[in-house]
Amino acid sequence: MKLSKKSAYALKALACLGSPDTPPLISIQELARRENIPKKFLEQVLLALNKAGLVQSNRGKAGGYALRGAPAGITLGDIVRAVDGPLSPLPCANPLAPVKCADCASLEHCWLRILMTEVGAAVNTALDQTTLADICRRAEQSKRSRHVRAPMYEI
Repeated sequence: MKLSKKSAYALKALACLGSPDTPPLISIQELARRENIPKKFLEQVLLALNKAGLVQSNRGKAGGYALRGAPAGITLGDIVRAVDGPLSPLPCANPLAPVKCADCASLEHCWLRILMTEVGAAVNTALDQTTLADICRRAEQSKRSRHVRAPMYEI
């Protein structure tokens, strides 16, 4: 499965919001700048995340965005489903509203649908086992490893 650009931006934005280096409230402009996300696109992403209850927004001059809960309580699955909806490899394998494929005789007896439903369930399980806290740790490790310089050797 391929994540949408919207999901990738949501993950980057939430990793920034969950970072210990981020102030309690951060403006959308600053968040867009830090994560190199187009502001207009970030507005759509944050709107979906707010609607899903993952972030909160405060209006006004000193306003901004913050996580609505601890990073350990938010999963990768929560984030991806908030911006992209239910994940399924095929429309017929959608757990909430399966749609029969044009070339399929029956939803109930399609071997491909049964297989793809199992694949979708496995992907969702994997996404639900990774928390935003895990993602933030990985982002911090990545930042640190970029700043480590190789030793200089001179002869």
